[in-house]
Amino acid sequence: MEKSKIQELFIEYCKNNNSEANKKLWDGKSNQFHTFWNEKILNDDSHDLNEAEIDQIVRILDRNGKGNTGDVEAVAKAMIPQGAWRRLFNEIKRDKDLRKVINDIFNSTNDQAELIDRLYQLNEGRKNNLTGKSGNAINAMLVAFNPRKYTSVISLKARKKIIDYFQLEGSPDFENDSPGEKIVLSNEAIIRGFSFLNAEPRMISKFVYRTLKSFWDDDSQEPSVVEPDTSEVTEPIESVSLDKSTFYMEKELENFLIKNWDKTELGKDFDLINEDGELVSQQYQTKHGIIDILVQDKKTKQYVVIELKRNQTSDDTVGQILRYLGWIEENKPNKLPPKGIIIASNFDEKLRLALKKVKDVEVYSYQIDFKLKEFKQ
Repeated sequence: MEKSKIQELFIEYCKNNNSEANKKLWDGKSNQFHTFWNEKILNDDSHDLNEAEIDQIVRILDRNGKGNTGDVEAVAKAMIPQGAWRRLFNEIKRDKDLRKVINDIFNSTNDQAELIDRLYQLNEGRKNNLTGKSGNAINAMLVAFNPRKYTSVISLKARKKIIDYFQLEGSPDFENDSPGEKIVLSNEAIIRGFSFLNAEPRMISKFVYRTLKSFWDDDSQEPSVVEPDTSEVTEPIESVSLDKSTFYMEKELENFLIKNWDKTELGKDFDLINEDGELVSQQYQTKHGIIDILVQDKKTKQYVVIELKRNQTSDDTVGQILRYLGWIEENKPNKLPPKGIIIASNFDEKLRLALKKVKDVEVYSYQIDFKLKEFKQ
């Protein structure tokens, strides 16, 4: 795409997006993150972190953070469960080595890639979502620490697509470079590549997703991305169950389940899956489609394929989950065969008949319960 065309689209985008207001907004969010980091994480005299303190910061880092709604900006849709964020920050608080190297990363000038590599080595084997192939957590924190220096495209997968499509110079070798090199060089390549727009990294990031995404992203199911159009509304739910829950829109069910996993009936029996420190359960990629949610049984370690029946026919839903179960059995062998769960708003006769001869597939139902309460003065 020609620079002139990009500039034309950016000018149009800026008509409805105030860059100065956005800059001030993120300066405020960054100050809040700095205060939390210095007074709560680095301060040995401060008390242990409580959930409310962490949740305030997660609302800055993660669009799915508890308390965020569609009109609140966050760094990105980080695909990290709320409970995982809480455990992550508590672990950083308790581990002096972890917090020191992260603090060094925040404040480094010319050795950041080496420091990030050190963090990956130090955190190896820990299942805390801090380090992973996509770099979501550390990249989100870097943006919160300094939104004027880092792109809000936190996923390395997304960065590679952007760099490749727009042929940006200075790209890392995404196959062979170290995590630190990939994170640092890809950030620099995107910032430098769009510098002709003379805008803050946050504005560029939002523009790249909201206006240019259809050009560079050939996979609409990209799991770890900067926040998309915030006209889509989500609401935190304190008390949850699968048979009676409040959603603004039915399509938010999948995000709701991941976001509130520890509080759902499913969360009692099944664990979300982390690979190399990265949450991969949601929108699990296979060669024959994308599994809505892939989890493991807490006791047996069986893989469990969870499919949400939206506007599909019962036959399509059953055929789809059987295909995924077959793929899991062939490509992720386990002592026990995989199981399946279909989540539907209703259990109709066609679905009952389709599953009558199918073992190891269960059906859960949910209800959308929207209520209005009169305000009386």
